[in-house]
Amino acid sequence: MKTVLLIEDESTFQMIGKILLRTVGLPPENFYSAQTGKEAIELLDKLHAEGKPLPDLIFLDVFMPIMDGFGFLEEYTKRTYPKDHVKIIALTSSHDPRDMERMKQYGVLEYMTKPLEESKIRIELGL
Repeated sequence: MKTVLLIEDESTFQMIGKILLRTVGLPPENFYSAQTGKEAIELLDKLHAEGKPLPDLIFLDVFMPIMDGFGFLEEYTKRTYPKDHVKIIALTSSHDPRDMERMKQYGVLEYMTKPLEESKIRIELGL
């Protein structure tokens, strides 16, 4: 079964995401969460240092305090740990084509409008 990291600063969307991941049958040990890009980078660094694989799927909020989605991607691309299997999906309420184009520069080719939906999670997890 795949592992998921949800990077989301808004507690309501964080809670909805957790509920939906449980609903689709993702075991709690296959789910990580972070409230900022900085917290997410620290988590990924820790997983790598412990010899654990990175999550297969990252749902990344674009606009967050401390370190937003773009800051996360900037730091993430600097890391040399194995991440070829990781798919990042941007979560946003923005429809600004400039934001979407900027995400593409980091290899993020897929976007979802908040909040997450069960059907989209099932598709991404192959369920």
